[in-house]
Amino acid sequence: MSMEKLYIEPGIGIGPVKLGMSKNEVEECIRNCSRNLLNKYNNSFYIEKLYKLSYDSSDSVNFIEIDAIGSSDFDCLFNEINVFKTKAEELVEEIDKISKYDREQWDLGFTYHFPELGLTLWRPVIRKADDLKEGWFKELDPEIQEDEMRNLYFRVVSLKSK
Repeated sequence: MSMEKLYIEPGIGIGPVKLGMSKNEVEECIRNCSRNLLNKYNNSFYIEKLYKLSYDSSDSVNFIEIDAIGSSDFDCLFNEINVFKTKAEELVEEIDKISKYDREQWDLGFTYHFPELGLTLWRPVIRKADDLKEGWFKELDPEIQEDEMRNLYFRVVSLKSK
């Protein structure tokens, strides 16, 4: 079974949800996408839980956020790079080649904002591959280790109108 692909397109949108859509257009899009995903995966994954949206004063989408929580059902791609399955440091390095992140507002590695793209990446805790070799990490319960390893990757991607 092929994975659903949600493409991040700066200035345009993420997947089927586009910047500038009206609330009615978004609701229709969500209904169509939910039906397609439910038919495709035959599970209770709902796209309306995946997307967090903000609207401007004219009720047009001006901010789109996607959480990695459902990313076992889809690939979220920026320039063919999976933003939820590429280690955070590697992802930042690759996107930084295209557009520099705001080094004044980068929040110590938790949040990276690429202003020219309107793109932001976030994770709650910074983990690096070397952390997995440390004694403190090896002493953790396996379930906690698994949860901590998720912090090698970004958990949220957002796109806003420029």
